[in-house]
Amino acid sequence: MNGHRTNLRRGTAPVAAGLPSVAPVVTLTVSLFAGLAGAALAGEQAPRRPPEPFPVFVHLLETDDPEHRARLREAVAEVSKRIERRGHWLRPVESPEEARVILQVTNYRTVSEMALKRAGTFVRRGMVVSERPEIVELHYVDAVASAGELREDLSGLDHRRVGTSLRNASDQLATELERFCRDHYAALTASPR
Repeated sequence: MNGHRTNLRRGTAPVAAGLPSVAPVVTLTVSLFAGLAGAALAGEQAPRRPPEPFPVFVHLLETDDPEHRARLREAVAEVSKRIERRGHWLRPVESPEEARVILQVTNYRTVSEMALKRAGTFVRRGMVVSERPEIVELHYVDAVASAGELREDLSGLDHRRVGTSLRNASDQLATELERFCRDHYAALTASPR
């Protein structure tokens, strides 16, 4: 039949001689999309922006060490500023009674670490690149986010080689808190029983 073989099974189209069938690929693709659609319908997806930002109460872990308490207060103030900048998803509040999400800052620490820094030196016929050791101060802010039965440890890390700061570590922690709210959007927006 004009160089084509006919597949007599019901529901299949004739296949050109020597060419593989695309039916398994089509079936796999349809199955993949059906699986993704089913997963999307299984839980409520977070919108790009919620109707209202989630109220967040930020506080520090109580400690008897006055130096550690002072560092935690500094971290709480900076984390609150970073949360305020995420006004579409998060809104800092003054008391736990107003909050939907509680963020307890448990630790703020800096670690000095030796890192290699690249430096280039121009010479007559090009550039010579060398590495020299340099001490870098890394910033870490640890916290626990909770909302009802939900609880998750979060960390804000700023371990860049240049310009590390509490501000950048706090910004990353605020990003992690926004992710927490996105991941648990359905639970956070459910009506209290």
